Amino acid sequence: MKYKRMYSSLNKKSISTAIAVVSVIIIFLFRLIPSGSLWKGYRIVYVSTGCDSKYIETAIEKTGCSGVIDLASQYVPLSLPVDTPEMSLASAVQDKNGYLARRTTYFFDKGRKYQLYYVPDGEVNKAETVVEFLQHNGISAGINTQTGYPWLIPVVCLLFAVLLDVLATNRVIFVCFSAIPVFFSICAPSYSGASAVCLLLYALFLVQQVWNRKNTMNFVLTNITVLFFTVSSIIIAIMTSLRSGLIFAVAVTGTAAVMYLVLQAEKKHNKKYSFVPVMICVADITLFKTKKAKRGMAACAVFIIALTAILLVSADFSHSSTRMQLPSSHAGCIVDGFPSLDDYVVWCWNARTEPYRSLYSSNKETIYEKPKNGDTVVFPRYAEDEKGITESNISLKFDASFRSSVLAQIDNLDFPAVEKLLKKQGKYFHAGYAFSSSGGGMMYLVLMIISFFIPLCFFINMYLLDGRWSKNR
Repeated sequence: MKYKRMYSSLNKKSISTAIAVVSVIIIFLFRLIPSGSLWKGYRIVYVSTGCDSKYIETAIEKTGCSGVIDLASQYVPLSLPVDTPEMSLASAVQDKNGYLARRTTYFFDKGRKYQLYYVPDGEVNKAETVVEFLQHNGISAGINTQTGYPWLIPVVCLLFAVLLDVLATNRVIFVCFSAIPVFFSICAPSYSGASAVCLLLYALFLVQQVWNRKNTMNFVLTNITVLFFTVSSIIIAIMTSLRSGLIFAVAVTGTAAVMYLVLQAEKKHNKKYSFVPVMICVADITLFKTKKAKRGMAACAVFIIALTAILLVSADFSHSSTRMQLPSSHAGCIVDGFPSLDDYVVWCWNARTEPYRSLYSSNKETIYEKPKNGDTVVFPRYAEDEKGITESNISLKFDASFRSSVLAQIDNLDFPAVEKLLKKQGKYFHAGYAFSSSGGGMMYLVLMIISFFIPLCFFINMYLLDGRWSKNR
């Protein structure tokens, strides 16, 4: 029986450790870091899809803005003469799930409310003139702002955690509790998300207030203040965005696992001593009404107000600055169906070999199938010279050399191909949707205000019930 209990305890510790570690990994891998520079070397101009594309192209031409990559300028991206069999077949046969159809994803925001134009960095001033012209004529348009990582957001969360740690009775305990929420603010730096972190940090501060007392866990799991701050923080995170809410829920789960590990570590440490002092007072609501607890709650409201002030100063709440999700090369490991350069290489192989492959091939290859490394296709080529018509064999092999030649030929395309944009990003990148800024429209300001009133109402309620500051420390 003794060994069974030991095994059960060890198993729970292993599971809790795994949950804590996995939660940190998930938060990092699925991070939501906004970037003003969505694409290396390019800026995005977005225009309402209701506007005539010809009208936009005319406005761009009038300003002399050159090198713009847009949907209307996309053709078959092969460096071959137009009258070749390869070009003819690639133009005629286009699967709705194929590469040519999928690359149109680059030219719309996630909601498909705006059509996108990629403008070289050197043409930004002219692009801004185009946007001003369109807005002056009542067309919803804008250009993604060039902003860096919003350092103020995680810094504010870290400062709040440090202040609470100074006020905390069990400082080491609180440092352990607050690690994952602060890490979340670094990996998902949004203003409303940071307010959710502040609410969660205060809930954890209250937990450490009653730590090491009798009936601690039962009290914490049933106390309305702790539960309200925790649940409110999750709701605020979910309303920020579903993805943010899910990652925040992972952070809360990881923090709960850390709490269990800390509890078990303390029990193991106490077994070394024959006598362990026990606090006389059990976990009680009065411990949430001390000066330190009230100061922590007031600080929570103040720090959320500070975040709100930063948002108001830095964000643009105009109609065209809604928090859109735009294609970006900085989307981390999340891929939203954007074709990559690898897909382009595969498409080029199929496009160049399809006219010369047997329709009765046993493996029924199609133009959309991914070839295997080392696949080879040999086909005849005819040329007319002084001796008449001569025949020669051309061999294509799918390998690193073929990939290099395909990527090199992108520069020879005689139109502003989206493949040129992709090539400029470098070898290793994943395209996906990203927010164009860390702030966000009026909805996020409302979430900040709601977050502020949560600690404020609790603070006022405690003050009115007590009539004065508690003398407890």
